Amino acid sequence: MLGFFRKHKKYFFVVLVLATLSFIAGGAYLYVAGPFKMGQDVAIKVGSTKISTQEYLNTYNQLYSFYSNLLAQMKGGNVTEQDIKNLHLKQKTADLLIDRALLLQEAKREGIKVTKEDIQKSIEKNPVFAENGKFSKDKYLLVLRENHLKPAEFEASIKNDLYIEKLKDSMAKKINITDQMAKKYFIDNFSNIKLSYVDFDANAFAQKVTYNDADLKNYYNKNKQEFTEPAKVDIKYAAIDITYLAPKEKVTDQEMKSFYDTHQQSFQTPPLYKIAHILIKPNANSKEDLKATQAKAEEIYKKLTPDNFEQMAQKYSDDPYSKPKGGVLGWLYQSMFKPDSEFAKVAFSLKKGEISKPFKTQLGYEIVYVMDTKPSKTISFDEAKPYIKQVLQMQKAQDNLFRESKRIALMIKNPADFDKICKQEGLKVHQTGLVAIDSNVLPQNILQKAYESTTNTLLGPDEVKVNNNTAYIIYETTEKKNPYLPDFDKVKDKVIKAYIKYKAKELAKDAFLKALAEKPLNLEKIASEYNLKIQTTPMFSKMNPDPNFACFNNAENIDFIFKQNKGFVGSCSANSDNYIYQIADKKADMNLYEQYKNQLKAQIKDQEVSKALENLLKTLKANTKIVINPQIVNESANQ
Repeated sequence: MLGFFRKHKKYFFVVLVLATLSFIAGGAYLYVAGPFKMGQDVAIKVGSTKISTQEYLNTYNQLYSFYSNLLAQMKGGNVTEQDIKNLHLKQKTADLLIDRALLLQEAKREGIKVTKEDIQKSIEKNPVFAENGKFSKDKYLLVLRENHLKPAEFEASIKNDLYIEKLKDSMAKKINITDQMAKKYFIDNFSNIKLSYVDFDANAFAQKVTYNDADLKNYYNKNKQEFTEPAKVDIKYAAIDITYLAPKEKVTDQEMKSFYDTHQQSFQTPPLYKIAHILIKPNANSKEDLKATQAKAEEIYKKLTPDNFEQMAQKYSDDPYSKPKGGVLGWLYQSMFKPDSEFAKVAFSLKKGEISKPFKTQLGYEIVYVMDTKPSKTISFDEAKPYIKQVLQMQKAQDNLFRESKRIALMIKNPADFDKICKQEGLKVHQTGLVAIDSNVLPQNILQKAYESTTNTLLGPDEVKVNNNTAYIIYETTEKKNPYLPDFDKVKDKVIKAYIKYKAKELAKDAFLKALAEKPLNLEKIASEYNLKIQTTPMFSKMNPDPNFACFNNAENIDFIFKQNKGFVGSCSANSDNYIYQIADKKADMNLYEQYKNQLKAQIKDQEVSKALENLLKTLKANTKIVINPQIVNESANQ
């Protein structure tokens, strides 16, 4: 439940974006610097506050660095200029600085004060400046130096952040979240519901479509692109990848020994534990259920011995996978588990033959028995040689791949020699047959290049991916066909199918609109009148909506439906289909609500504060003269 709260917090404390943009991730420290200064070269003027061009550029550069690094991580590298342009960073920079200036002005108008003690406390609480859990002045100064910041400059920025933070706190005090509001929010977001619905699917109306040749020819003439045969190409090719080249690479004993000596840790097997367990799951997450589960586990523990553990696991364990095997999980080692795993902490602290006391995990209460152990072992050089040879061959093959591909390509001086040379070099020759150039038989760039080339002309080596590994292909176009429109008679069957599909969609949409006009909506009557089957979902939650109900691909549909009461009848559209549905059942676990009521109220309050900040900014912008340097505006528009 709490995990869901964290995952679904849609509010963003505007202060996090507008104030400091201090960001720690993977050792990177992003910092939007300093208080606003009166610069000769003004980039933006917000009321009486002037933002210098230098401040604007500093902020832009930091945002650019942050977002480009973030994109690189998300895409695995390969961030293009277009990717950066799509972010509209110049406009984001201006918006950020304007919003920050407006909130600072408002905080000061409200009479908010920030003391030196406030600034000091804020800095000392920041984990970035901590060593061994405590604030370190040396670490503080080091981080600032690494980011080319002076303490006075940084502390002035923290002061501005605190103004905005206190403004937000002041707004929060004016917002009261009642139990009634929290209960409604819980019911709207954490209920389980069941839907009954009819799908005005085009397939259900296909049999009602009538047509003649004139209808078909008219459709054919209006939709020629739909029946045009695409450009096609037939390619002969051979792929040179590491699996082809690696066995040919020579590796010496000296190279293998050097690899072995420099990768000693890779040849250490960890201590192994043969582990069995008994899992007792709670029926629910209430305190009472957890206490009952713990009590049951402790009763079982009192009866356990190494001799009867497997028998007791078969009788009592709630783990469906290990239960039939007497709770045996097999041979395990500690690094298989997360560092904070409670299971690993307990299991790998036991000696052979020991049984743990019941302990709590995410699954429930568990009891662990260490059946056997094997000590850590170093694999000898002779044992490791086959593995090392394979690794080094793969490395060499990767390094030599293009060179080898080029060598083979140069040997094929005549297209007629393609098959002979490939056979001589141990390469398998493939033939695609005539395939559309927009197919996925080979990468698009290869198909396009082959289509644009002259037939029987050797191409490549060109890089491709084979099972996520780099490979090179050499290839030639043996045949190609230009796009063309077949005569009507030759594609008549295809036209009939397309026409029926098109008209069936029209009939389905007309029927849907006609059904909606009937008030009040009655699902059973509509199903009967249009000969549609009523379908019913299982009970499902907002977090895990029924995937078979296409309207749930849209978050707005989900929000709307979960806010309605049992018996509500509504409509929605998705994937060209139209639905009329009824909420057949709706249930909320009010015990769960009582358990998490306080956290829920805090979340709702955060959302309301976020909305209030957004509304405040709209008002401030409407009533404040904001002037932006025309050069910045033009650059922003050109992104």
